[in-house]
Amino acid sequence: MTAETKSYPPAAPRWAEFPRPIVCLAPMDGYTDSPFRRVVRRVNPGVVLFSEFTSAEGFLRSGKVKQRLAFQADEQPYFVQLFGSDPAAFAEAARELEQQGVTGIDINMGCPAKKIVASQHGSGLMKDVAAAARIVERVAGACALQVSVKTRLGWSDASGLVPFARALTSAGASLVTIHGRTYNQAFHGQADWEPIYRLKEALPVPVIGNGDVACHADGLARLGNLDGFMIGRAAIGNPWVFDPAWREENPPSWAAKARLMEAHFQWMLEDRPLRRAVPEFRKHLAGYLKGFPMARRVKTELLTLTDPDDIFRRMEGLAQLDGPAERLAG
Repeated sequence: MTAETKSYPPAAPRWAEFPRPIVCLAPMDGYTDSPFRRVVRRVNPGVVLFSEFTSAEGFLRSGKVKQRLAFQADEQPYFVQLFGSDPAAFAEAARELEQQGVTGIDINMGCPAKKIVASQHGSGLMKDVAAAARIVERVAGACALQVSVKTRLGWSDASGLVPFARALTSAGASLVTIHGRTYNQAFHGQADWEPIYRLKEALPVPVIGNGDVACHADGLARLGNLDGFMIGRAAIGNPWVFDPAWREENPPSWAAKARLMEAHFQWMLEDRPLRRAVPEFRKHLAGYLKGFPMARRVKTELLTLTDPDDIFRRMEGLAQLDGPAERLAG
């Protein structure tokens, strides 16, 4: 399977310079770290990568948080997603990240987690347009990077989406991503893209759609008048959904899957201590192993191994599978 190749302009491109459609890896806490971003980039070199959901204040206070936002040169264009409510913290974090060479800052105004919203972070900012606009204005004024916002349709419906998004773009947001659910829906029900299409007609900046995109082909089918789409949860354990040629009925070979898993694990070992790399890789591994023709006992064993050499040895065994008719017995 051959991924669509796109070429990007040098550092700090403007959104107008990005090839259309803009295909993005959605920011996901605990998943979109550097190794996984590189995995996605290997599947499709044209994907725009976003960091994990990260506190602006936490970034300023913690060396560990700074380290988790570190990136490799081949991850560009790379956007860092920050959440919080203090405009000054956002501005300071943006200046520091600009010095580190990131492509842009994405401001989260859509996370529905109750502890996040209770602090007027994430979706909580949808209820205070002036506060949301101040954050965007401070970030846009603090750096020369592209500043985007990821938010939702609204609190309980989409009636306020257009004025809210207009306030954000007037404050300096150069792109808006909309998850097609309200705060009240969280991640339940189906994403509604119709209000996102209507929003695009009302904004002077690019608009990205997000919510329930199953693969690259599905994103194209949903695209409509939008500038691009994000894929999130569907990519966990199956980054091949970013390949324009991927179809559920025509997946990559077992060998190709195993080789990408090996690369992912190797990057995790290089990125963090062994005591963290192995357990953190397991959550990806569990997703990768779905569909592999292997005995339940073997799958359980692979998910409990602790020695990297044993894990690589098992994955090498997976790489020897020729196709779905074979079965790994142990």
